[in-house]
Amino acid sequence: MDLALVEPPVWIDTTAGLAELVNILDKEKCLAIDTESNSLFAYQEKVCLLQISTTKADYLIDPFKVDLASLGRIFANSEIEKIFHAAEYDLICLKRDYHFEVNHLFDTMIAARILGLPEVGLGALLQTRFGIVLDKRYQRADWGIRPLSEAMKAYAALDTHYLFNLRDNLALELHEKDLIQLADEDFRFISKAE
Repeated sequence: MDLALVEPPVWIDTTAGLAELVNILDKEKCLAIDTESNSLFAYQEKVCLLQISTTKADYLIDPFKVDLASLGRIFANSEIEKIFHAAEYDLICLKRDYHFEVNHLFDTMIAARILGLPEVGLGALLQTRFGIVLDKRYQRADWGIRPLSEAMKAYAALDTHYLFNLRDNLALELHEKDLIQLADEDFRFISKAE
């Protein structure tokens, strides 16, 4: 599987751009989501970047430039599945900074744990399942800086870009092993965590 993004991620830093994106997301059945924060570089951390992928495109939203409140209805919409990897920290940050309610969650890390996989990190799962090797050099970067480099943007987009394939792969295995109900219970529990 090719690691490179076919199209560069779409950078959203205007109110008009965000409104257009919300209209796109409203029609989707499934979204892949991640956040980047500045916890290693600030006394009071905050969400510095929100990544959302659809099956057609990857979007990077700059919360320093736009008010994310209009995304609240997307996160709350139980008709749209939200795929995260290791959702707990992202959810804490999104609830703390934006008071988002998140419904209909699939967490690929929780799914991997329920399946008893030996490694549950995103990089390890993508490598063992699809042969994809992620460059994790920006994992501890200062996401509060601006402008973000093109390499940082590509890194951020890749954190959500492959979550659809991973979700489908893990969900199939959960169904085959009759563990999907247990996973769904854990997903609902984590989505309500404070």
